[in-house]
Amino acid sequence: MTTPNKQQIVEKAIELWHRDRAKSDDPSFDINPEIVELRESGYLSSAKSELMRNPESKNVEWLDTSKDAETSEFQFDLEEAMKSGVLVSGTTGTGKSDLAMYLTDQLMKEGVLVIVFDSSQDWQKRSSIPLYETLTIPYIDKIPENSVVFDISRLSVEQRQKLIEGFSQKLYQDQVMNLFRKEYFLIFEEGGTYFKEGFMRGKRFSNTSMLMSEGRNYDVRFMVITQFFASIDKTAMRYMKQRYFGYTDEKNDVSYVKAFLGDQASKLKDLRAGEFMYYNAGKTTKISIEPYECENTKTEIPQPSILPEPKLPQPIRTNESVSIALAKLAIIAIFAIATIVALR
Repeated sequence: MTTPNKQQIVEKAIELWHRDRAKSDDPSFDINPEIVELRESGYLSSAKSELMRNPESKNVEWLDTSKDAETSEFQFDLEEAMKSGVLVSGTTGTGKSDLAMYLTDQLMKEGVLVIVFDSSQDWQKRSSIPLYETLTIPYIDKIPENSVVFDISRLSVEQRQKLIEGFSQKLYQDQVMNLFRKEYFLIFEEGGTYFKEGFMRGKRFSNTSMLMSEGRNYDVRFMVITQFFASIDKTAMRYMKQRYFGYTDEKNDVSYVKAFLGDQASKLKDLRAGEFMYYNAGKTTKISIEPYECENTKTEIPQPSILPEPKLPQPIRTNESVSIALAKLAIIAIFAIATIVALR
């Protein structure tokens, strides 16, 4: 494996920086960042990882499992996934989405409806989910009755957050009222956009938080996919009992994951693309996957045009109505007196 040089890493880091800013509609997306900013925000680390581990790169090949005696086959506890949730983490190019697509196939085979919120457009191209909808406004008009990928790449970060919060409220209410519920599994790509530290305590995401904490009672569970799992809300992490940790050399991530993996956390720096440390029920196993491949036909669902709701005038409170009426009478009386005085 050839290690990329410093110039290659910096160029790739700048490319990733511009890409993320453009996706979030940041007006500064065309301004080149400083090296210090790239380092502190983790882009240098991500760039190095992607150059070394991207399966399309000339610098790396995915793991050949036949030559690795320490690596076990792919593992997934579907029953546990529907009880708690799933976390998939690792820097860019480690195979997070590939792993999640394998998990999705297992869920759909059991009749679970999978809903993916994807900002990369990767799922609508490669996953086995045949339906996708490109959202141009942060609104989903009805709860899906089939597995679907929502392409949210055209929405700003604020719009994505608004979309998730509104959908969580709608799905929760629908499941509570429905006696014949379907099972739903929500997948959030770039989960750090929604589940940052403090998320579970904030009012801004109260509906999403409620769905995460109480959704199990109403047949709704979730998967969070993230590059930097140390930044995910610690309370939210507790709900996701089944965890897959891919390659990372981020100090905060390695330090935090020691709580789950113990001394095996140091192995995260040695993982190759397609390798993950799988944690479930207090046990840790090194597993591997091959690149995910699926060529089924995709059908786009058009997003309906939504007219903004008309803003109705706010009703005036009774005490305000009385005050205004008295003020008007006073003005009329003053005007009448002034007129009489003038005529004399």
